[in-house]
Order: sequence, then C-alpha cells, then structure tokens
Amino acid sequence: METSTQTLVNKVLNAHGINSAAEFQTVKIHTQIGGAVWGMKGHENALSDVHFIGSLKEQKSIWENIFKENYTSSFEPGKVQLFDENGQLVESLENPRESFKGHTVEMPWTKAQLIYFSSYATWNYATAPFNFLVPGVEINHLGFWNENGEILDRLEVIYPDGFATHSKRQIFYFNEDGLLKRHDYWPEVLGGSSATQIIEDYKEFEGIKTGTKRNIYVLNDEDNSYNKDFVLVSIDILNVKFEK
Repeated sequence: METSTQTLVNKVLNAHGINSAAEFQTVKIHTQIGGAVWGMKGHENALSDVHFIGSLKEQKSIWENIFKENYTSSFEPGKVQLFDENGQLVESLENPRESFKGHTVEMPWTKAQLIYFSSYATWNYATAPFNFLVPGVEINHLGFWNENGEILDRLEVIYPDGFATHSKRQIFYFNEDGLLKRHDYWPEVLGGSSATQIIEDYKEFEGIKTGTKRNIYVLNDEDNSYNKDFVLVSIDILNVKFEK
C-alpha cells in the first residue's frame, strides 16, 4: 500500500514533468540574480546577468559571465575554478565546503567561495524536486501548512552526506497542483542561518515546469514567518533550455 509520503512525492514529480526530465542530460538557464547577500559578501552584481549550464545527472555546472563579461567558472562538489576571458585560471578552490568553517553571514567571500555557493544552490533549485530521487535521500510527509490562506502540503527532505546543498534537512511546500511554492533551508555556509525561498510565475519548458521568479528571505524559525521587505537573493529566470 502506498504511503502518504509516496503519494505526494509521485504527485510532485509528475506535476513538474519527471517523464520529460528523464530524457535530458543538461539544463541551460539565462538568469538575473540580485539581492542583498552579494554585496554583503563583497561581490555586488557578480551574477547580474549570467548563464548557468548544469548537468541533470550529477552535481556539475558552469557559469558564463560571472563577475564580469566573458568570465566563466566550473563547479563540482570537490572543486571550483574561475577563468578569465582568455580561458586563463584566475582562482581555484579544492574542498570548498571546508573553507566556510566558522563563517557567519557578515564575513566576506572569495570569488571561488561565491562560485561554490551560487553553483550548488542553483543546481539544487534547477533540479528540485527531481533531486528527491538521488540515492540516499530520506523523505518524510509533514502535513499541511496555511501560507497566507493557501493550503500547502509539505515534505521534509534529508539529503545524504557528501551531497552539496544548503543543509542536510530542508522543507518543501507544494500547492494543490503539486507545484513547489516554498522551500525552507538552513545554509551551513552562512553559519546555519535560516532562509526561505518563495517560488512564483511557473512556466513550462519542453514539458518541465519551473518557477521563473524566486525570492529568498530570512526565515523566522519561531513562527515559520518571513519578512518580504528584505530580499537576501532574487532570481529572475529569463529562459530555460533542456538538452539531450
């Protein structure tokens, strides 16, 4: 007999287009990313108009036009690199997660640290909820939440060790159609501070649905609320392409 968790997971995967997603190897996203966090970390406008190219099969990705025109970067969980317009290595960092130990929200980042954070975060946003199928993921049904009058169903997702993401435990909220509307997490590289992402303006690209307007706010753990007056990160997706 199917559990409530399995029922919701299947509904969510189908709503976002799991059958179409299985056909593709790569996602390409043209996006404009802003918000307060980049200036706080010493890199204002680093992602103001960028292209993200990510594997849909493993945690690997590339940024184009990061920091300045024609700069590119590469990411995998154990290593990030930044290259200039001539393809020359500007900065590199191995075992990037280790470099954040002891970090707080106020502490600045190197360029390589920003690449690591923005790369794993965007990879996870681009692949959720399909990354629920990563081996070792644990999923629990938490039940309903009233989000300003809209009833959302929730899943607690616990990612395995070694998986590059904000925090092992994250909470995803879905509307009655099974679409992701909110995402809570506790970024370890920001000192475990609390954040929530609100996802809006869903569009369909080659059979796959994704929210094209995303704003990330500070989460108040005491009452599960957030303040829309302060945007940590804003993500405006201009176009998405999937390739086989």
